[in-house]
Amino acid sequence: MVDLSDATVKKHKKPPFWNNIKIVPYLYILPNMILFGVFMILPLFLALGYSFVKWNGLGTPKFVGLQNYSYIFKNKTFLTSLFNTLKFSIIVVPSIMMFALLFAVILNRKILFRGFFRVALYIPAIISMVAVGMTFTWLFNSKIGLINYILSSMGFRAVDWMNDPKFALIMVVVGTLWSRIGYNMVLYIAGLQGISAEYYEAATVDGANGMQKFLYITMPMLKSTHVFIFITCVIYSFRSFDLIYVMTKGGPLHSTETLVVYIYNTAFQQNQYGVANAAGVTLFALLFIFTLLRLREEKEGK
Repeated sequence: MVDLSDATVKKHKKPPFWNNIKIVPYLYILPNMILFGVFMILPLFLALGYSFVKWNGLGTPKFVGLQNYSYIFKNKTFLTSLFNTLKFSIIVVPSIMMFALLFAVILNRKILFRGFFRVALYIPAIISMVAVGMTFTWLFNSKIGLINYILSSMGFRAVDWMNDPKFALIMVVVGTLWSRIGYNMVLYIAGLQGISAEYYEAATVDGANGMQKFLYITMPMLKSTHVFIFITCVIYSFRSFDLIYVMTKGGPLHSTETLVVYIYNTAFQQNQYGVANAAGVTLFALLFIFTLLRLREEKEGK
């Protein structure tokens, strides 16, 4: 007679608990998560800690509590940079969204050389912002710049773009629009291609014209795309640094100094690392609160 006891025990034995854990997917993302933790999460907590100390980069940091925060909100340069950041964002964000949507609607249609124009508008998005800044610095140069040459040839007076606080922000805005419209245009094109043609066909049968289709079909169907582009553009405008620093370094007379430029100057030129970290934490808090409010509004709208 065959003894099946051992075979029965092996058959009904519970497998180890780790057999149910799917560890392989986590191993794939582990290197990325380590990098994210070391270079994103850890610096965030370090910045928060350093915002409560007085430190010039040498010696031992001295704990000062909320003095750094009190200082920046009484500091005229910080308040000016905050105002400049808001003004820059108010100008840039709607302009990017408007032109990106316009070009997306045009280039989503079957027109001649559509692929060429799509590539031509997207190329600025992959060019280094330092290169963009140097190019627009030359274009707006008061003596040899192309912009002033065109203005002079049309009978207008040449503008000292670099040294006039009234015009310095304009050239920064123009450079930003040139570099960012193409990227957001691609996002809008993706959103437009996700709208079913049946909606437009039904609207045509009902006698709707082109503008009515755009206002009552295209715009509502692009709502999630609008929200995503709006949030990313606001975050980008608040974090703008490289283009502004290459073109103006925040001048003249702090007229183009945004929050990130202020943080850089405070930390690496004035060696006030505690104050700079307090300004950085304030910037993070503003963006975090804004993003939460915008996402909440979008959720309630659904």
